[in-house]
Amino acid sequence: MTVPTSVDDWVATIAREANAKAEDVRSVLDRHGIVAQATLPRLRRLGLSSIKLRGTKRTEAGETGIEFDWTDLTPGLWALLSDDNSSGKSSLLNIVQAALRGEFPLHVKPDVWSWLSLVEVDFKVEQTVYRVSVSKTVGEKDPKLAEAVLSRLDRGDWFVIYAGAADEGLSEAVADNMMEEFAFAKFFAFNKDTGSHAHGWQAIASSLFVTGPGKAVFGEVVQDGMPLRLLQMFMGLPWVSTYSAAATAEKKVLAERDRAMASSPVRDRLATRLASAEAALGEARAALADRVDRVALRRELVIEDRKLVDFQTKVEEGRAQVTELARQAASARDSASEVNRTLQQMADERAAGLVFRVLRPVCCPSCDAGIDAPEYKTAEAGGTCALCKTEHVVPEDDTALLDDLKEDFRDAEAVAARLEAQLEAAKRRRRAYEDERDGAQRAIDGIKSQLASSEEADAEMRVRALEAQVAQLKEIIDEQSPFVPLPAAADAEVLKHTVRVTKDLYDEMQRDLLKEVSAHLLRLSTLFGVKHVTEMDWTPNGVLNIKQGGTDLTFKKLSPGEKLRVRIAAALAVIDVARRRHYGRHPGFLVLDSPAAQEMTADKFGALLASVKEAVSQADDVQVIVGAVARPELLSVVESKRRLHAKGARFLF
Repeated sequence: MTVPTSVDDWVATIAREANAKAEDVRSVLDRHGIVAQATLPRLRRLGLSSIKLRGTKRTEAGETGIEFDWTDLTPGLWALLSDDNSSGKSSLLNIVQAALRGEFPLHVKPDVWSWLSLVEVDFKVEQTVYRVSVSKTVGEKDPKLAEAVLSRLDRGDWFVIYAGAADEGLSEAVADNMMEEFAFAKFFAFNKDTGSHAHGWQAIASSLFVTGPGKAVFGEVVQDGMPLRLLQMFMGLPWVSTYSAAATAEKKVLAERDRAMASSPVRDRLATRLASAEAALGEARAALADRVDRVALRRELVIEDRKLVDFQTKVEEGRAQVTELARQAASARDSASEVNRTLQQMADERAAGLVFRVLRPVCCPSCDAGIDAPEYKTAEAGGTCALCKTEHVVPEDDTALLDDLKEDFRDAEAVAARLEAQLEAAKRRRRAYEDERDGAQRAIDGIKSQLASSEEADAEMRVRALEAQVAQLKEIIDEQSPFVPLPAAADAEVLKHTVRVTKDLYDEMQRDLLKEVSAHLLRLSTLFGVKHVTEMDWTPNGVLNIKQGGTDLTFKKLSPGEKLRVRIAAALAVIDVARRRHYGRHPGFLVLDSPAAQEMTADKFGALLASVKEAVSQADDVQVIVGAVARPELLSVVESKRRLHAKGARFLF
């Protein structure tokens, strides 16, 4: 079999192997929700940024306030230390786990949880900062009565993703957000007893916290092959989620087939009639393949009708807008003209007044009585008019008023011009909507013409009748049996080949990656103090074969201390291989809670932490947090600025 190189090749290979058409294969894949995941995934890192706790500690010694802030955490090795046990290390790490999973209080001790009034945990996914905060009354233990907020820092502001109780709603919001951020796909599984189910962020997040030997190398969930699925995902294998979905769908189809085999004779006869009706329906549809698809045309007609109504509405709105803008533009132009007339009138009156004041008539305009020059001099000296003998009235300076009128005229002209521009734009929009409306009308006329064309309407009626018959038979079969109707035989055949073809796509890469991871795992495990191990081989089916002291065994046969060391080594080995190959899915975040508690000497514990630091230092985007009792070997490994140390009988918070 030729290994496909693209999604189309993948579908074509399945079709060839299953002796089916490519379009039928795609229909089966779509029906069962199987999506091709063909590309190598991008690496995204998770890192803790800060922890803030507020509350009141209530002990037999009395009440003390809790004011805990651990900030500015960056990639690298960090340590929560105390000189004695029960100083708050595990509680802090469990609070971090609860925040990253959205599950409060998770493993936090009930007394510690009751002390708290505020929990605020900031973390990064690449450069995006998230915050999970939970506030409640001191003494309250029910998480449903606590207020939780999941938010994202967006250009200096916190954007709220979820706000509500610290219950399943918070857990689902955190899980959905993290799955989307890391582009993780859920792992699907099928069990005859429990049916179909999926594993998501909670199973993935549990593998980031190593708190003991555990039952599996990765995570807390051991059923449904989850340790292997996590390993495959962390290594960055393409097609794994596709394979998981296809394998689950195949199991489900086969289980449905097995249940259907126990059906009643009546149901069998109905199933026979259904198969016959479906075959006849297929033939009828094939006969209509080259004819006009009247159903599609009617759907298109409905769409075009909606477009026509929409565009006609916009045309009417455009007309109303044009009318209103035309009215406003005319009013604005009239106002400008009125201001201009007032301005002109005042300018003319001012000019006339100046002319008359400089005139010196030689006679009275009424009786022609002469006025000699001395009279003008005498009148001017007395401040009176030589003609009417009244006192001169000094004309007011109306320059400012004329300037104001000129400014008003310019403003009125600008308003009128703006409204006229808006009017022209509205007219263009209306004409565009009219063109769109006319186009929709032409499309409707064309569709009606096709529907009215002479073709065999009885063939279409036969298809509709057979579709109704098939639907009715399926409904009757469902009523006859509590089981799901028997899937088409083609589905099982297509799914079988989908599983095999998809597995072949990543099998060779998986073997190559597992060989490299196994070599790193052997080196780190030996460095961490797993004695007498000469070989480690992680098989494609998820079994970790180990040769120790000349004896063949598996992970389950190791001692608790050895299991813990191997779990830590496995996480770092996968991270290191991903770094070397520039792809992988491990978030690069690891929490180790009290690793020295598992049969580990001070020297081995120091060597383990030194090796962890060395592995972490080779990548500038990996963060490891260790909670442990302070020892000289540990203090020499973790620099002081990366330690939070509760000395003597003190507590971390």
